[in-house]
Amino acid sequence: MGVIIFNGIPSTNYGIHVETPPVYATPERDYEVVHIPGRNGDLVIDNGSYKNVTRKYTISVGEIDGNFTTLAAGVSEWLHSASGYARLEDSYESDYFRLAYYVADAEMENLFHQAGKMSIEFNCKPARFLKAGERAVSFTTAGSLRNPTFQKSFPKLTVVVSGSGTLTVGDQTITISGLTNSTRMVIDSELQDVYEEGSLTNLNSKVSFSDGFPLLSPGVNTITFTGSITSVEVIPRWWIL
Repeated sequence: MGVIIFNGIPSTNYGIHVETPPVYATPERDYEVVHIPGRNGDLVIDNGSYKNVTRKYTISVGEIDGNFTTLAAGVSEWLHSASGYARLEDSYESDYFRLAYYVADAEMENLFHQAGKMSIEFNCKPARFLKAGERAVSFTTAGSLRNPTFQKSFPKLTVVVSGSGTLTVGDQTITISGLTNSTRMVIDSELQDVYEEGSLTNLNSKVSFSDGFPLLSPGVNTITFTGSITSVEVIPRWWIL
C-alpha cells in the first residue's frame, strides 16, 4: 500500500489507501516561440525555467469507522491542511519530496455509505528535491561539495563571522564587512535574502556578491573562506526534474 505525506501528515492517519502509483509527468520548459515574417523557422526564446506539473493519485478510504461522511470529512481536512505550497512526499519516490498545493476539484464516490473512492491531484513545482540535499555539511577549513545532479542548486549558507571576510563558492565570491560581533549570518540563495540566524535581522547591506547569490553547479564546487570567517555550513538543496 502506498503512502502520501502532505504538509507533514501521512495519508494513513485517515485510513487512506493509495490504489495505484502516480504517473510521472515531465515538466514543460518555459519557451516563447516567435515567428518572424520572411524568415524560415521560428525563433525560440528560452526563459530558463520550467512550468508546474500535476501529480495524481487514486485513493480509497474505509478502514477507520466505516462511516462515509466521517471518512470524507477527514480526507477533506487532510487535503486542505495547507494554504499555498506545502511539502509532498510519497512512498513511490521515497528519496525525494516536492512542493505542491492541492487542486480542490475532486469528488468522492460513496460506496454503500461505508467507504469512499476518489482521484486527487496536486499541482507541483517542477523540481523534485533530494532528501539528501537537506543535510547540512559543515566546513571549518576549505573543502568542496559535489553536486550529484545536472541542475544548479540554490543553497542555504550559514556563515559564522565576527568582522569581515571573503567566502568563495565555486567561481562566485561573497564579501562580508561591517560586522562588530560574532554573527551567524544566513545567505539564502532560494529566498535571495541575507539575515542573522534566530533574530532574522536583515544583513543584506553587509554583503556584496561578485555574480549574484551563490549557486552550486553540477560536479565539484570548492568552498574557501578568509578573514574573520570561522566556519561555513551548507544545506545544498539538490534537485532534479
